[in-house]
Amino acid sequence: MASKKPRAQANTTPAVPLTTSKTSLRRYFGEKPEPESKSKMAAVEKSPAHSAPSSPAPSESSLEGNDLKTLLSQLPSKLDLELMFSKMERSFGDKLQSLHEEVSQIGHRVQTLEEEGEASALHLTNIQSLQQTHNEAILFLQRKIEDLDNRGRRNNLRIRGFPETQQGETEDIILLLTGLFNKILGRPLDTVIKFDRAHRALRPRALPQDKPRDIICKIHHFPLKEAILQKAKHLREIKHDDHKVLIFQDLAQSTLIARRALRPITTALSDMNIRYRWAYPFALVVTQQGTTYSISTPAEVQAFQQALKLPKAAVEDWTGLTLGQTSHASQKNKWQRTPKKRRRRIPSGNEQTTSPRGTTSRPT
Repeated sequence: MASKKPRAQANTTPAVPLTTSKTSLRRYFGEKPEPESKSKMAAVEKSPAHSAPSSPAPSESSLEGNDLKTLLSQLPSKLDLELMFSKMERSFGDKLQSLHEEVSQIGHRVQTLEEEGEASALHLTNIQSLQQTHNEAILFLQRKIEDLDNRGRRNNLRIRGFPETQQGETEDIILLLTGLFNKILGRPLDTVIKFDRAHRALRPRALPQDKPRDIICKIHHFPLKEAILQKAKHLREIKHDDHKVLIFQDLAQSTLIARRALRPITTALSDMNIRYRWAYPFALVVTQQGTTYSISTPAEVQAFQQALKLPKAAVEDWTGLTLGQTSHASQKNKWQRTPKKRRRRIPSGNEQTTSPRGTTSRPT
């Protein structure tokens, strides 16, 4: 038998190193695998005869081991961590200490403010109490002065309605009042009445179209003055020389302001047919069933209304002792006061004077 020729061994290509596995440890440490560069040249098949001997490729396990050692060597040690934590502790301690000092300062300031606030509140209470005491003392003095003013006017009468004479003419007020009072008393018109003084109200002369000024007279004898006033109150109308005349008791300005403020009370008393009278020192007095009710200060108005069951009415403080008010409503405000006129300065002999045309002249 013919012997079989041995088959030619198949040519084998050298081993190609394996690609890096997708499960490499590099991606766990933030390293991205380098992308494979693809050549745009056509692949050239190498014949086994011309192929160069391949060098041994490094294994994947050796590469991963070196990278892991490098990463582990870069991790902080225990000493580094202790140093870092000690620095953080010192920094936090300094900040807490500064915060503690600031909080202590704020607490001290708050305590100081509270003490000052308590002292201010106590001081304000003392001031309010002192102001109330001063108001009471001022009111007492005002009533005393008002009573003295009214006592000085107790013989005075105020006559309203007589027209004023033309400027330049002489007015005989004594003769006019003598005839008026004798007519009221029912006596002969030429009966002598003793006057201490008689004159018009002390204000500028009224214009012809304005109301005439009142006549104020002081009768020497008080009983005669009271008789004239009582007779005038019972007469419905008083006429003299074809002029309608009204006769009043002359009162202090503060008393008139107080009576004007109590007008709502007097109107309510008149509507309820309750008789009242004015007393001195100033007071509004009502007597019912043997009980006397009076108003002498603004603080007594509410109790007076409740006692007599009067409708509530707003009554302003006529004393002017409320904070921010003036003593009397008749006082002018600052912007209503008439400014003082400036006096024209006369230049001395050595000074130059300027004429209206602007030329300067020197006195000779």
